[in-house]
Amino acid sequence: MRVEEGKQKPVYFVSWVLRDVEIRYTPVEKAAFAVMIASRKLRPYFQTHPIKVLTDLPLRKALGQLDVAGRLLKWAVELSEYDVSFEPRIAYKGQVLADFVVESTARLPGPLEEAVWEVFVDGASSEKGSGVGVEIKGPKGEKFHYAVHLTFEVSNNIAEYEALLVGMRLIEAIGAKRVHFYMDSQLVVNQIKGEYATLNEILALYLEKVKAVMATFDDISVEYVPRTQNETADALSKLAKESDLDREKPIVMLEVPQPSIDVVAIEIYIIDAGTEWYALIWNYLKEGRLPEDDKVARKVKRWALEFTIMDNLLLKKGYRIPWLTCVGRAKADELIGEVHERICGSHQGMVSLSGRIIRAGFYWPSLRKDVEEYVRRCEKCQFHARIPRQPPHPMQSISSPWPFDVWGIDLLGPFSQGQGNVKFLVVAVEYFTKWIEAKPLATITSQKVVDFVRHQIVYRYGLPHTVISDNVTQFTGAPFQDFCKGLRIRSCTSSVSHPQSNGLAEVSNRTILEGLKRKIEESKNTWPEYLDEILWAYRTTPRTATGRSPFAMVYGMEAVTPMEIVHPSLRTASYSWEKNGVRREEELDTIFELRDEARAKLEEYQRKMRKNFDRKVAPKHFQPGDWVLRKVEATCKQVGKLDPAWEGPFEVVKSIGGKAYHLKDMKGKNIPNAWNAAHLRKFYV
Repeated sequence: MRVEEGKQKPVYFVSWVLRDVEIRYTPVEKAAFAVMIASRKLRPYFQTHPIKVLTDLPLRKALGQLDVAGRLLKWAVELSEYDVSFEPRIAYKGQVLADFVVESTARLPGPLEEAVWEVFVDGASSEKGSGVGVEIKGPKGEKFHYAVHLTFEVSNNIAEYEALLVGMRLIEAIGAKRVHFYMDSQLVVNQIKGEYATLNEILALYLEKVKAVMATFDDISVEYVPRTQNETADALSKLAKESDLDREKPIVMLEVPQPSIDVVAIEIYIIDAGTEWYALIWNYLKEGRLPEDDKVARKVKRWALEFTIMDNLLLKKGYRIPWLTCVGRAKADELIGEVHERICGSHQGMVSLSGRIIRAGFYWPSLRKDVEEYVRRCEKCQFHARIPRQPPHPMQSISSPWPFDVWGIDLLGPFSQGQGNVKFLVVAVEYFTKWIEAKPLATITSQKVVDFVRHQIVYRYGLPHTVISDNVTQFTGAPFQDFCKGLRIRSCTSSVSHPQSNGLAEVSNRTILEGLKRKIEESKNTWPEYLDEILWAYRTTPRTATGRSPFAMVYGMEAVTPMEIVHPSLRTASYSWEKNGVRREEELDTIFELRDEARAKLEEYQRKMRKNFDRKVAPKHFQPGDWVLRKVEATCKQVGKLDPAWEGPFEVVKSIGGKAYHLKDMKGKNIPNAWNAAHLRKFYV
């Protein structure tokens, strides 16, 4: 379809019969295949105009993933030359025509205008939201189900009218001209037939709209049926699980973003004092008037037992306080603001705030929900919120398939200036064997880091597959990145202020620091002299994760320590030069078995760590376009006692695996590097 002046007009009809393996495609693959076929048949349109694809399937995510493979990757590449965007299915005409073609065109002989269609509709409204259910039955027994969400506030009667109008729009898009509508609202049906007077101005506008749409059909009727005969539409409107829906047919989820009549009229209706939540109870207690609907009237009588009118005020019986004053919507917002942030409050939490309002003697039905929403959106409460210490996502262990494949690298310092003017330390640790390489440096430039990787890693152990580092300029600068690209080494950087992404290097740094503290005494500048001793002790000590020392993991046997020479052990005392060569070759032949055992032990160790870690996880996810606050301490800024703990807001631009995010500020400027979810929290406008 093309859209001109808000109206949809047809462009072309594209059809394709699925055959062979195409029939076994998943729903997402079938939808992507449909877009690809349309792009081939309508290539001039796709090349000339931007294309919007309306779908309720995650096509944008499926075709946009970097790791997608197979046919989806091929289609994604083919569609990348066009300006194609994917949006939720909120339009009616083109969407329903496409569904109709897929589901019933081949099975319906004869023109649609001659067939009689039956449409069952129902609307539901509650504090949680409003919905519409539509069931369409074709002349040959075909069934189509639609569940429609109303994103604006409505009453039950308005929901019924919206349901009828939605059904009319759907059946009109199909092209049927002879339709029988059925609904369980006696009020709406009798108003349409003219048997009931329409005193409410809003319902009168809806009635006028319905009659205007009915005039476009050749043969149309609206009949009342008991709720027992309208169960499917009722279940769709409430999305009830126990409904007896025809599961062989899909349920289409739609959305109505605005009322079907003039919005101005709805706004007048909402602010009308007679529409407050207590209006029916007030009318009953004050004037004895009850609603026309018998079911609603019985509810009003039952509710009224807890209320009374005193001094022209509506009061409700309380448990802690004898009588609570009932207030309307505008007064409720004013009370919450007064108690929360003005002279009476100090930005208290939801439980304390709602308790204070009740103790003050006020009541309305959605008190706790309104208080929670107000507190959640309070900017000062968000900026000064406590910093959570729970991890936002499960642990993801990093493992290496073979020795010297993955290295973590980090910088330490500055220390006291030692011999050779060295005061920094660059440390690299291998993820499988846990082998550490370290070198003191006088300056820490990108070129120094490149020389360390070249001489201490590449020339000794071969080219690694991956090097993991943090976001300091020595690793993100051009010299180091160009060096990695030249040797095809994958360079990965952790999220800002999130050392857990390079956890093994951080643990190794801590081990070296603790060893140096215990070795050096008053002369702090002697630390380079003890570095080799610390590394030797580390390399020859069995690690908990593998059960073997890094030396044994690399060379196939444990190292001979000086104390075994001073005080001969069994292997040094019985040493034989002739037998040693044979035994050494046997040890080397079994080194792969030793490493396999260590790998299995490492995987079990990581599994236990993940299990213990994941118990503390409090999931936290953001979508592009969401607004977030960033932890101030993560930016290395000094935080005073009275300073806010969070800064921002920032807009999420891109998600990296659902764990780290690229941000931009309110002026549209991109924030450097990626920020882990642990340093972000949702901002409510």
